[in-house]
Parts: sequence; C-alpha cells; structure tokens
Amino acid sequence: MKICPTCKRSYADDLAFCLEDGARLAAHHQGRNQEQTAILPGGVRPTEERGSVRQTAVEGSTPVHSYPSPQLHEKRGGKLWVIVGAGVVIVFGGFVALGFFVWKASSNSNAGTSQVASNNPGDPTAPANEPNSQSQTADTPDPEWLNGVWAGDAYQTDTKTRWAVRLTVRDDAYSIDYPDIPCRGAWKLIEKNSRSASFTEVITQGLDQCENNSHVMIEKLSASELSCRYAHPGSRAVIATVVLTKKE
Repeated sequence: MKICPTCKRSYADDLAFCLEDGARLAAHHQGRNQEQTAILPGGVRPTEERGSVRQTAVEGSTPVHSYPSPQLHEKRGGKLWVIVGAGVVIVFGGFVALGFFVWKASSNSNAGTSQVASNNPGDPTAPANEPNSQSQTADTPDPEWLNGVWAGDAYQTDTKTRWAVRLTVRDDAYSIDYPDIPCRGAWKLIEKNSRSASFTEVITQGLDQCENNSHVMIEKLSASELSCRYAHPGSRAVIATVVLTKKE
C-alpha cells in the first residue's frame, strides 16, 4: 500500500504517482487510516511509462485521461533560465557597444580640436608645445632696450672697494665712466639678445687706475634696472657687481 504525501490518499503498490495532484507516492505504513483508498473506474489498471503515469483500460472499460509527469515543469524552468540568460547577454553587449561608440566620438572630437589649435599658433588656447609669434620673437635682438643713461654703485670683492658707475648708450655706442677712480672708456659689444649682452671694456683714460679689457656682462632686470657683472680679462669669475638704474 502507498500514500500521497500531499493529499493523503492511499493507492495500491503498483502505482507510482497520485492520480489527483501527480505527487510521487510514498510507502504506507501499517496502522494508518485507509478510508481514502482510491477506487479506480471499473477495469482500469494504472501503468508507469517513461516517468509519467498513464491509465491503461482493460477490455470493455472506458479510457480515462493520463496525468502529466512532474518533470515537465522542470524542463520548462530550464528553458526559462536559458531565455533570461540570453537576454542578459544581449543587454550587456548593447551597453558595451554604446560605450565604445561614445569613446570613439570623444576621441575624434579631441583630435579635431588639437588640429585646429595647431593650425592657429597665435591662438592663446593653442597647446603649450606649439610655438606662437611671441615665443618666436622673444630672443630677437632689440637695439632699444639698453638705450639711455644708467648709474649705480659697484662693489668689488677682491679689493673690497666701492666705486660709482655711469653708462651712456646711444646708437649702439657704449660709453663708460668711473668718476670716483677716475677713469673712462667704452664697451665693445661681443653679443646681445633681448635680455642680456656681453662686452669687452676698453679703457681710454686712467689706465693706471682701471684694468683694461675686462669682461662685462649685462642682464635686463626690468625696463628701468640692469644687473652688471665684471670679470678679469680672459675669465668668467665675477669680481664686481652693480645694479644700474635708468636715469634718462
């Protein structure tokens, strides 16, 4: 004797599934209530075939409906998971493709902006590595930046002395005067750019007081100030310095 664990109906031992709900039958222990024993229609004998319960009619009986196997629900559930998984893969692939197209469009836009900037070197928005017209002319010699009268007090480190300096520049002529020593002369230009210049000092008066052919280096600090450094002939070691202020 077997019993349905769901509806508690009892069946003969040759049945495997409940005829009411399709649940698998369990062995029925002696002593349980047998009032719910199922009585099949006259002449009907249940048989089990391929995991499903079918009722085979005996000669002279009326066929009844067979009950589906519970495995059918399991197969449908497996197909549902396959469909859901395929949908997730399709959606994920769509997001990946969309991200790629957005990145590609952004790269093309940046490349176009860089090309426009490189074609306009004077544009202040151009990349820093693109030279503009101002950087190209920054070192162009300007014959005017030294013009005028400059004066200041120099300090010489090897003699620990101070002496006045007066420089007059007119039309590429550089006249130098040291009124405290006294001696004077001219500077012979060696090289010059927009911010610095170097000279050889030629003393024409007071040779016994001033060293001839000294090396002089000028650097522009501002429109009204110059830094001036002196070195012995044939040397670049600085022995005297002075800041010259523009007077005229």
